[in-house]
Amino acid sequence: MFPVLKSLAAACAAALLAPAAHAAADCAAQRGCAAKICHVENDIAAAQAQNNSRREAGLRKALAETQAHCTDERLQARREADVREKQEKVEERERELAEARGKGKPDKIAKAQRKLQEARTDYDRALAELNR
Repeated sequence: MFPVLKSLAAACAAALLAPAAHAAADCAAQRGCAAKICHVENDIAAAQAQNNSRREAGLRKALAETQAHCTDERLQARREADVREKQEKVEERERELAEARGKGKPDKIAKAQRKLQEARTDYDRALAELNR
């Protein structure tokens, strides 16, 4: 490829990617419903860029629902409930691991450890979402 075409292709790619990166950065400064709306709007822009009209239509519906019904208080309460639920799941998985260790079967212990790690990952995601 000619050097001029390479630099032109790189410039075009940067121009196309810059608005998406900028829009994503804008959402980081927002909280609650505003952040949720911002993320959906970014997803709509991505669907448009990919010519995915079905996804775009679904996202537009989700955006309308969010704009009509989202309140920061309700969103926060839902996120707090999710964190409590994930914490309970972690505690349940810890009990299961203790039982498996009591039985001493290595395959059961490995399975319980894997499930506990998954529950902890879900809990960590819920905590991160709580602060978003």
